[in-house]
Amino acid sequence: MNPVKSTSVAVVLISKGRPEILDDTIDSVLAQKLAPSQVLVVVPGEQDLPRRDRGGAVQNIVGPLGICVQRNAAIDAIPIETDLVAFFDDDFELRPDYLEIAVAYLTEHADVVAFSGLLLANGSVSREEAQRLVAEFRPEPASAFTFQSSGKDYILHGCNMVIRRAALARERFDENLPLYAYGEDYEMTMRLERHGRVGKFSGCIGVHLESPGGRVREVQRGYSLIANNWYFVRKGSIHLSPFMAWVRFWLVCVGKTFLICGWNFIRREPSKDWAGRIKGLWIALTDIPRGRCDPRRIVQL
Repeated sequence: MNPVKSTSVAVVLISKGRPEILDDTIDSVLAQKLAPSQVLVVVPGEQDLPRRDRGGAVQNIVGPLGICVQRNAAIDAIPIETDLVAFFDDDFELRPDYLEIAVAYLTEHADVVAFSGLLLANGSVSREEAQRLVAEFRPEPASAFTFQSSGKDYILHGCNMVIRRAALARERFDENLPLYAYGEDYEMTMRLERHGRVGKFSGCIGVHLESPGGRVREVQRGYSLIANNWYFVRKGSIHLSPFMAWVRFWLVCVGKTFLICGWNFIRREPSKDWAGRIKGLWIALTDIPRGRCDPRRIVQL
């Protein structure tokens, strides 16, 4: 596949509280074979800005706090004439041809409105290990690339998403999902499917470090696991029929989540504050009959 030279792609990085990690991801973006037309970094405060000065190569935006509002602030700064927008977490390592292949694929497939790439690893990975995985990866030929737009796990993954700019003029990230905005990639997938195919594309390669820090407390996370899914079903941003979406909500989002968190609490699994997460789950569950279960409530917890 050969990218069309005139196709432009802007890159958006949002971050909070980890400028050194952000700096390394900016380096990965600036090392792309196909240079982005624009690189935007959106942070909530001056202290969150990258430490290294790239001159005019990177545009910094300081202001909003929260994944969705930060992404929307970046979209507002991207000209409507831009063809594509690539969103990456601040702890993502890209293979150097990621943008080049993304542009080529979307140029040749006008019916595809958005995709996430293939992750070589997702979580508990150092930057050095991520760079090694990317460097040692031997890609398949372009003719063997796959695009999955149905079935299990086709939903966009927020750590790396490439979306047509025209679609973002009609579908913005939902700012009713504050802070870490659990499930915002799922909800956006449901709306983008109104405009074309959305899925996972094997040709664009990266590693998500999923570095700790910069996220929310477990009581807030627990609340979001219930409240955000409750909100999605009521809003109609669902991949199932309404009846099956409600069944899934009560059996999976509520029942299974409580069981998993309770089991991890009982066996004292050390990776998370399971007591805090269970507390958040319980607050959200009891908010439902009171009519106040809402994603925005996490800012009060």
